[in-house]
Amino acid sequence: MNQALFESLTGHFLDKTPVDSIAPQSRRVLSIMDHLTRMFNTREGSIPHLEDYGLPDISEIYRKMPDGIEDLQGAIRRTVEKYEPRLKKAKVIRTEPKDKEFKIEFILSGELKEGGVVRFQTVFTSMGNSQISPWKRPD
Repeated sequence: MNQALFESLTGHFLDKTPVDSIAPQSRRVLSIMDHLTRMFNTREGSIPHLEDYGLPDISEIYRKMPDGIEDLQGAIRRTVEKYEPRLKKAKVIRTEPKDKEFKIEFILSGELKEGGVVRFQTVFTSMGNSQISPWKRPD
């Protein structure tokens, strides 16, 4: 199975794309992106039985700038290593946003347990939301 249990039960990915409409070899990466999106938009402590699931409050990270960036970078790596079992050797590298908006961007890379490497662009806005997308090499 290339998708997670959540996608299997609902029959679609987070963006409502039906699982069956995606080639089986692409499902795993979409499923990982969906899980990262859910995980990065969940605040630590909001799930009582998994108190360390999710990330710290992003508004606190912004208040601690520039030191907060390193805190967030470490939290992302630790959370991925613990709660995304399909990835190993997670690396989180800060990148500079292309536009003038106040946001924090990272490239998250890791090895798939079944082989291969994935890279995602992770953007955190000042509103506390995160967006995950496949990373594309800049032109």
